Order: sequence, then structure tokens, then C-alpha cells
Amino acid sequence: MNRNTEYTAMLEELNQPASALDFTLDRAYKKKRKRTTKMIARPLTALAACFALFVVLVNFSAPVAYACSQIPVLRELADAVTFSRSLSDAVENQYVQPMELTQTENDITARVEYLIVDQKQVNIFFRLDSDVYTQLLADPDVNKNNENIGFCIINNDFHAENGKLRSISVDFTEGNVPDTLQFILHVYSDNTDYSQAPSDQLSADYEADFSSDRPNYLANFEFTLEFDPAFTATGKVFPVNETVILDGQAITITNVEVYPTHMRVEVGESPDNTAWLKGLAFYIETDLGMKFEPVSNGIVSTGTADSPSMVSYRADSTYFYEAKHLKLVITGAQWLRKDMEKTYLNLLTGEHGELPEGAAFDSAERQGSGWVVTFRAALQEDGPMYQLFRQTFYDADGNEYEINQWSHTYGDADENGNNTYFYDEFPLRNYPYDEVWLSPQFSHNWVAENQIILTIQ
Repeated sequence: MNRNTEYTAMLEELNQPASALDFTLDRAYKKKRKRTTKMIARPLTALAACFALFVVLVNFSAPVAYACSQIPVLRELADAVTFSRSLSDAVENQYVQPMELTQTENDITARVEYLIVDQKQVNIFFRLDSDVYTQLLADPDVNKNNENIGFCIINNDFHAENGKLRSISVDFTEGNVPDTLQFILHVYSDNTDYSQAPSDQLSADYEADFSSDRPNYLANFEFTLEFDPAFTATGKVFPVNETVILDGQAITITNVEVYPTHMRVEVGESPDNTAWLKGLAFYIETDLGMKFEPVSNGIVSTGTADSPSMVSYRADSTYFYEAKHLKLVITGAQWLRKDMEKTYLNLLTGEHGELPEGAAFDSAERQGSGWVVTFRAALQEDGPMYQLFRQTFYDADGNEYEINQWSHTYGDADENGNNTYFYDEFPLRNYPYDEVWLSPQFSHNWVAENQIILTIQ
């Protein structure tokens, strides 16, 4: 019996409603983008960074697709997940939980229609519509009793038209997806006044995060999302525990994790290394010759509070494909030298210390009570725009501040119409000083002369 036949048979056997547990989820947010083509997710809880699969091959574990009821999957949903190979495969295989949740406030209607969820990730598909307001936008929250449970959130369709299907991805890092979460949308319009939101709409700490450029919310929606435990239990960990040397640094591939929505490659580092691992260039190949690339749109890696390193990497999922073995092929890495965790910038003169490879200072302009800083960076061939600096920056006394928003825009195309560089712009909010110490995301890139191949059983 092939997996599609087995899947269909299981669908006919089971039609269980989702069970509910009394949980809510820790809040996460992502601020509005201005003039941006890409946003970076903000880490929540103890994570040091979260960039915005190892999916269990169906042959590797008992299938969990039985949890899906027979549902018609709309073509529009398939169109909405084209940014992710894993989610496209999930929709094609009807690994989707339908929802019919609707609320209306102040002539704005919000509808939650579908979920794609597993043990480590929740993808929420919803609509915003109004006959009164045009170009509706939303700041999302996810709550669980105000506890720090470790996840990142990405708003995938920030500027979708009214009535169009949008999606938000919630990626869990330290724990697993609970059976219930609260999904909150603070909605505003792109043509409304960006003034301070009423204080009674937000908690004190949330209000502080929006101390400037905060929209005037027109409506606030809160939905309770209940997941079938069969979905939230889906996933498997494959121990690897092999150490490799990359650019003279020792890293250990500890586990490969496989979920229907993505794969994860987990790594550890030697304390004797002279650089922190900031990126891993790799791909996954099955014994049938199918190739699965790292995630390029969304959360691509996460770190911890213990070091600047990124220790968990996301890839497209092999979950819905048959394979007996996998190969992890490492082709390069990105590093941050331990002597380059901070770099100096004079905001008045442009004088600066060492910058990430391929980056150059462009401008610094006063704006309100702070600054807007822009760097120019080279694009790697066929590569996406990327983040040059981490969230934390410092003043001369070592006090910490945070960057919560980035704007990435392409530079002028060359004579062949190709983009060769981009601008990385971010605000230093409520920062009155003329000197700042930024935290580089990386120092340099490294390409392996020979591929490093590890077999995953």
C-alpha cells in the first residue's frame, strides 16, 4: 500500500473533533514595515535571534495524516502557500485543518479559515475585509498566559489586499505547540493617522514597544484556536551527533528533526572556536535523488540567549515523500568572529569600525527622538537580501537598546537588469547620542572546497 492509499484509508477511519486544553499562548509581535520588501522576525523569550525541515519522512514514522478530515482545499489556499514548498506539499496532501471563525468590529471583519500545524509550527490563514477602510494591516499577537514559551512570528502577507487570504507563521523554538492558543489581530488602515494607540488597548509593556510609529488601531480581534492533538504531536527527531570542521571551526550536527511544515538541522559548537556560527549553507538530498533547500522565505534559523550563534536551521520538508535515507550536504558557513561582536559608528561623521563582509555605511539621519541608519550591502549571486546587524545596540556606557524593525530595498539594477546590492535600513528609536556600538550579524562567509556529506538513517 503506498502512502497516498494509506492516507485515504485513514481518512475514512477517523473523524474525531479536535480536543481542547485550557491553554493560551505567549505574545509575539512584528511591527509594521515601511518601504520594505522583507521583514525580520523578532525573537520572543530567551532567544538571541530568530531569522525569518527536516520533516519526518513518511517512511520514517507512523503517519499522522489520519488526523485530517475530508476537506475541500481551495485553490486560493494553494496560491497562498507558494512561498513555501513544505506548505504547498501539505495543502496538496490535504494536511489542513479547516476553521470557521469570524468576528466583526468597527466595520471590519476578520475570518480565520485554515490552519496548517504540527509539533513545532502553526500557520494561520485568515482574511481582513471592510467596506469602509482600504488597505487593512494588522499587528499580530499570540498569547499563552503571558508565559515565555519561545517562539517567533512572521507576518507573511503584510500588504495583502482587503479580502485576500493572508497567513502568519508561528515557529516554536524552546517548546512544542500547545493544543490551544489565542490569536490576536490589532488592525489598522494604511491611510489612517499613525498616532499613539489608546493606552487601554495594550498592556504596559506592549505599549512601550510601540513608543513611536504606532498605528491607531481600528479594531482588535481575539480568536481561540484549537488544534487536534494528532497534529501537534506530529514530528520526529533523528540523532546524528557527528562533528565536522568548517573553516577551522568545529561544529557538531546533533539532530535532524522532521515535521510536515519544515525540517530542522540542530547544531552545537566547540567552546574553543574563535568564531560564532551565524549561518549554514546546506541542502538535504533523499536516496531517490530529490533535493530540499534551506528555507528562503520566513524563519530560516534561530539561536539562544547563551551566545550569538544560530544553532537551529530550517529547510523544506521531505515529509510527504518516500525515502529510506537522507543526506545532509554542507557547502559553506557564515561566521561572526568573537572579537567582532560590537562595532563602532559615529552617526554624525560616518566613521566606523569593521563591518560585515560586503557591507558599507550609507547614511545616518536624525528622525524624531532617534536616528535612521542605512547600510549598503552586496547581494550574493541568486541570494536574498539579508540582515547585517542584530537587534541589540549600545551607547558609550554599555547600556542596551533594541532594533525592532528593518527595511530592505534593492538598489539600482545593472545594465543587464540584475540587482547586485541592496540597502539595509533600521531605526535607532529614542536614541539621542551621536555615537553607537552596533552588533554585527556576521563577519565573513566561507565556502567549502569540497562538500561535506552526512548520511541520516
